[in-house]
Amino acid sequence: MPFAENLAPFFDAQGFASDATLAGAAVRGIFDNGSALGAVGIAGLATTQPSFTLPTAALPSPVVGSVLVVGGQAYAVVAHEPDGTGVSLLLLEKA
Repeated sequence: MPFAENLAPFFDAQGFASDATLAGAAVRGIFDNGSALGAVGIAGLATTQPSFTLPTAALPSPVVGSVLVVGGQAYAVVAHEPDGTGVSLLLLEKA
């Protein structure tokens, strides 16, 4: 049986979700600007890659290479990571 979950509560604008446009279409998802720094190994390298999590059904095809605009900032979608439950993580770079 396929996984069937109402994802709307996870992407509620009154909660954590943000409105954005993806390839010109309105979408709602959870934006992480990647400002949190994390130590990786002895060198203490930091990661600052922004990401956007949204329902997979809201994605255009293909999504990699499209533009996401959130909070007035444009980002290029550089990777798409579906989790198999109907939710996708988009890895972004400032455009």
